[in-house]
Amino acid sequence: MIPSRLDALKWPLVGGFAGIFVLGALFLMRKTAPAGMGAPEPAGKPAAGRKHAAPPAHLAEAEAHVSTNLEAIKDILFRLELRRQAGTISEEEYARERAKIEKTMRDIVRG
Repeated sequence: MIPSRLDALKWPLVGGFAGIFVLGALFLMRKTAPAGMGAPEPAGKPAAGRKHAAPPAHLAEAEAHVSTNLEAIKDILFRLELRRQAGTISEEEYARERAKIEKTMRDIVRG
């Protein structure tokens, strides 16, 4: 129940809240590039300062493979840290597993 003195402001308040909601939804839907990335370039036009063409397809595949492997390593490290925090793994076993994961990560990054 709305008090009688606010009855005259009922519809302006509802409209104001609806407007704020719409503006918030538009703000969230707007796609922005991450900091430092700039706007995407058209596929057919090279950048003004670029001297080389786009990398070959096999390099893009290799980069995707490395990214996928690094994501898997991140998940493994996270689970290892959780086990350490929970106390279900000894310090020696933790150090051994962490060293193996770090070696794998170095091998992937170096290629």
